[in-house]
Amino acid sequence: MTIVYGVLSAVIASILWSINPSVIKRYGYGVSSIALNGLRALMAALFLLIPIILYGFRVELVLIGLLYILGSAIIGPGIGDVLYIKSIRSIGAGKSVVIGYTYVFIAQILAAIFLGEELGISLIIGTLLAMLGIYLVYRGEDNSDLCWRKILISLMPAIAWGVGSIVNKYALMYTDPLSLGFIRVIVLSFILLLPMYNSIPRSISSKRILFTAVVTGGLGYGIGMPLFLYAVNVVGVSVTVLATTLTPVLGRLFSILIAGEKIEPKGLLGTILVILGIIIGIGLST
Repeated sequence: MTIVYGVLSAVIASILWSINPSVIKRYGYGVSSIALNGLRALMAALFLLIPIILYGFRVELVLIGLLYILGSAIIGPGIGDVLYIKSIRSIGAGKSVVIGYTYVFIAQILAAIFLGEELGISLIIGTLLAMLGIYLVYRGEDNSDLCWRKILISLMPAIAWGVGSIVNKYALMYTDPLSLGFIRVIVLSFILLLPMYNSIPRSISSKRILFTAVVTGGLGYGIGMPLFLYAVNVVGVSVTVLATTLTPVLGRLFSILIAGEKIEPKGLLGTILVILGIIIGIGLST
């Protein structure tokens, strides 16, 4: 039953994250990527404060553990998400989320190398189907504005997220998912907002930017990230990241509904393949 809860947590996190690109694209303009991500982290810290008070805070004060926890905050949601916001603003919500989620391959390969996680045939088949589905969603739209520079920028979050997923697993040896989620957003708030303190009052005074920070930070970081970390802790990195391939598919849907972007019929086949890949990969691997 614990495995089921872990997979369900990853799926819920994936759904919450799928909203972020479109909201950022439509409402998050007019503030730097660094300041916006810092505000997202601050809102998440406020969301997590009550659960932390209710359920407690646990961290082993060991140097190596603290370094992993710090790395967990800086690499994924720090470097990765700042670059992700830049990518969204450069090439659009739908394309960014599709390219960025190639991190699944990176995370699974690194999990096999460093964590000893077994990449069974069902997980490999499921991942390949899901990534093929993501590719079809990507191909089913106008990519005439893409160049190698923009693609490279969009791939950088994938590298950071892939590495960050492994660091998360190590960090969870010294803390729990809720505590790690809280520490990460506190660290991000200080690192990202302190250099940008002059722009904070103006950003907070904008209802549009504040709305973006609350929705993408409070829901994405405050709820989605602890759920993702719980899944990593319970079912491992490889299965968890496969479940998150729902994000680019749902992200395309929200990019149409919220950001007004367009998608071609090819996206439907891609969506079916992603869902099928997740069912095969997770269903047979667990």
